[in-house]
Amino acid sequence: MEQARSDSPVVLIVEDEALLRMSLADSLTDCGFLTMEASDAHEAIEILETASHVEVVLTDVQMPGTIDGFGLAKWIRENRPGLPVFVASGYSGKFDIASQLCGEAQFFTKPYDANEMAAKMMIVVAARRAQAKPK
Repeated sequence: MEQARSDSPVVLIVEDEALLRMSLADSLTDCGFLTMEASDAHEAIEILETASHVEVVLTDVQMPGTIDGFGLAKWIRENRPGLPVFVASGYSGKFDIASQLCGEAQFFTKPYDANEMAAKMMIVVAARRAQAKPK
């Protein structure tokens, strides 16, 4: 696997289970990402309000607090339009809501393959970077 470099895309991982969050951060770093971590949606929003360099967000659906992963995806759509959001859930029944907020390709049912998720994230980030380049 590729190691993260200074031009590596930055992913914000929003997951309340610390061991899962750290494991996912390690896996995504191995896949070439720089990672930031938040333990809930409120912490993620605080980060996103100041960290304009975040290029993709991966959030769990079920988290403590008043905002779940879908609420976070909605906040991102309203406040950081165009920022890709990948949603993970242990409940496959959440697919319809997730596809409305994030797109079908960006919903993963737990347990998921971190390498597959990383590959899809890289595709989305590369497309956004290509669009942002001046012609």
